[in-house]
Parts: sequence; structure tokens; C-alpha cells
Amino acid sequence: MGAPFDVLTTTAADLRVLLEDGSTTCVDLVETYLAQIEKHNHAGAKLHAMISLAPKDHLVAIARGLDEERSAGKARGPLHGIPIIVKDAFATDPALGMPTTVGSYVLLDSRPKQNASAVEALIQNGLIILGKSNLTAPGGSSTGSAVGVAAGFSPVSLGTETSGSLTSPASRVALYALKFTPGSVSMEGVWEVARSYDTAGAMAKNVIDLVHVSDILRQTMDDCKPSLTENIQNTWQGLSVGFVDIEKWRLLLDTKDPLPGYDEQSAREYLLAIDKIREHGGRVVHPVHITPPEGYIVDEDGGNVDDLMDDVMKSQAREGCEKYLSSLAYTKVHNVKEIIEFNDSNVATEFDENLCPNQNGLRRALDMNMPADERERKLQICRQWAATEGVDKVILEHEVDVIVGPCDSFFAGVGVGAQYPLASIPFGYVESSGRPYGLHVIARAHEEGKIVSFMSAWESIWPVRRVPDLTAAERSML
Repeated sequence: MGAPFDVLTTTAADLRVLLEDGSTTCVDLVETYLAQIEKHNHAGAKLHAMISLAPKDHLVAIARGLDEERSAGKARGPLHGIPIIVKDAFATDPALGMPTTVGSYVLLDSRPKQNASAVEALIQNGLIILGKSNLTAPGGSSTGSAVGVAAGFSPVSLGTETSGSLTSPASRVALYALKFTPGSVSMEGVWEVARSYDTAGAMAKNVIDLVHVSDILRQTMDDCKPSLTENIQNTWQGLSVGFVDIEKWRLLLDTKDPLPGYDEQSAREYLLAIDKIREHGGRVVHPVHITPPEGYIVDEDGGNVDDLMDDVMKSQAREGCEKYLSSLAYTKVHNVKEIIEFNDSNVATEFDENLCPNQNGLRRALDMNMPADERERKLQICRQWAATEGVDKVILEHEVDVIVGPCDSFFAGVGVGAQYPLASIPFGYVESSGRPYGLHVIARAHEEGKIVSFMSAWESIWPVRRVPDLTAAERSML
């Protein structure tokens, strides 16, 4: 074995140094991360972040080949030989030794024709796909990808987001995450909930790792784009930021965790963050105004813009499902109706009293029929709220680069409605429970570079993330 390292704190950038100076090998990395997964996925802390793993002999063979390439001076990029976990909504070729289930037994024996474009891009850039992460859990459907990185199952991960599915779970485990502008990353071979909103993104413990994975994802649509590394900066020079009023973006009482003292603490630290940015030379405008979704009423019955976004998602869910199913080489189901019938016949395996007690969402998707012109009308109202009267107005009036809001809110919906890029950054830890919480960062379409500039400047002044206490988590399971 090579030089030991702590999987809970080591980043891909750290591993690159160890690989380049010969202190460790790709084979060592694979064996170390597989050992951590074995220790805490179904045993130990029982995190259940991983659905499946590639066979060990297959992974070792890939790692050995990548070691040989490095020795020959043929490293494929900055993430050559780095392990990664991928949300099980991305198709993987059966040759990789893992099923693609999208979290359902009905697809356990399905066979994709090939890797999703994003997965293939990762492989071509020298990353090692260790396994497929769990989905549809509290905090967002990319929760497995978030928990996996936080627990040291891999240094980076891949997820998808419709509305908060990537950025919200990342904030709950103190990770950096970046959701791209919809349409700027290939979703070929990915189960989509709503094609108007869905996109892929990465999670990491630091900004440079996040950027390197993000660069690879952008290559799936346009390999001529400049690297986002060009936007990394460790000072606040030239950066202008708008912060929304945190009190106006609080979650409603029936949707928030009962955490004693959290509101007061987060408000205090929110102002502290603003002061700290100003002290380091950044320009901050606070507060800037964007109407929360529950306050943007769109009809005489009191419906709000969040209802419209939900309607759009439901109207496209069946299309996304059946598009993915039609891409498979084999599947026992071919449409939403057949999935519902399978689930009704396999209640014991498909349902969970707490996490998945029914399939009402699938039934709504089956029943939802929305004409294209009606869908476009609703999309336009959403863009009017989130972009025209929201992000665009704030950026133009206040001359800011990005807008910041709390993750424990519906602020992610602004990115959804506007169809703009959204990120999450580590922020604080609830004093009464120790749970991490984060901030969302939004910019206009295709301005991910401005978000990267903000994130990297933030990383340079904000305290490092705490190391998760998996021993305590393990004790709690006894």
C-alpha cells in the first residue's frame, strides 16, 4: 500500500499530488475507498449511500492500467486515476459490472445500451467509477452522492437536479455543489424528471475538485469552452454580491426542522458573512429583493408560482421516464403505466412506510396531460418571476455578479424558474444539533464562471469544513 491518507478529509487535489510524486497508486486508492464503503455503507454507520459497486477485480484492472499510463507520462487530465461515485440515475454499460436501477427494483435487470454521455466523459478523462449512489431520500434525490463524499466513499461525486436535488443535500453535509444552466450538459442516458429544468452537476469538498469535474461535464456539449479554472480567485477584488433578506426566505413552519435556536444563529452568521466579505474587499448589497415563490400569486384561487413549476415537472415526468426506458437495450417495463402495475404487484420490495409509502407521484405523472402551449405559458410566468423580475432585475439594478440566499429555504426554486445555474457552499453548523447548513449562489444563464469566482473567494476566507464523526453515527445505530 502507498502512503496512508484520511478519506474523510483528503481531496482529489491532494490525491493528485500523492499520485504524481509516487506516494500512492490508483490501485491503492481503489482499495482504500472500497474498504471505507464496506466499513460504513451497510455496516458501521449504516449510511446506505451506495446501491451497487463495480466488481473489485474490474476496478483494480482499470486502476492498474491508469497507473501504467501515468508512468508512461500519459495522464489524461487533473483527475486521472481519481475514484468517483455516480448517482444511479445515470446509465452505465453492463460491462462496468453495475445495474442502473434509478432506485427501483423494476429496473434491476434492465440493460442500458451504453454509458450515459456524462459517465463516458468521466471515464475518458481517467476517473474510476467505483459505484452507483442511492437516490430519493430526505434532502434531495442526489443524497447518496452527497453522503458518499462526506463519508469518504470517494472524493467527488456526480448527481442530477430538478429543484434542489443536488444542491440541497450537498448543503446538509458541508460540500460544494454546482448545478449547470439547463441544456449545457448532455443528459443522454440520464433519467430526467423535467427536461425544462433537469441538469447534472458535481459535488466535492473543495472548489478546485468541483471545477475539474464540472469542466468534464461541460465537454459533453461543447469541448471548446474555456476551463472554469480560469475563474478561480483567492481574493474578493472585483466581486459584487447581492444577499437576499434571510427572514423573508425562511421555510414555513410546517416544512422546517424543529431545531432550537437555528433561526437566530443563522441570521447572526448571515450578517457575519456579509461583514467578512466586505472586510476582505468584496462589495455587498444587502438586502436585495426577490419575491419568495409562495408570495408570487398567479391566479384568482391563490395559486403561486411554485404550483406552476410543480405542474411543469409533472407534465414532463412521463415523457422523461419513457424517453429513458426507450433508450435501453432491455427492460421489462416500457412506460409509466407498466411501472405502476409492477409496483402494485411488488409492494413488499417497492414501498417503504417512511421514505416511499405510495406511488402517488407516478400516478399524477400518468394522469397529467398538458398542451404544449399551456406548458410554455406556465414556463414563461416562472421565468417572469425568477429571471425578469428576480435575478435579472437585481443584477442590473444593483450591479452585482451573483445573488446569495439560504439553502434551508425555497431559494433553489429561483434557479428552477429562471432556468439559471445554482450552487451551494458550506456555511455553518447548527449549534443545537451539529447539522451543517449552507448558502445558495445564483447567476444568470451560462455565467457559472461568476459563481466559481464567488465560491473560490469564499473558500479562501471561510473556516474549513468539520470532519464528520462516523464513529458517533455508528454508535447511534447500536
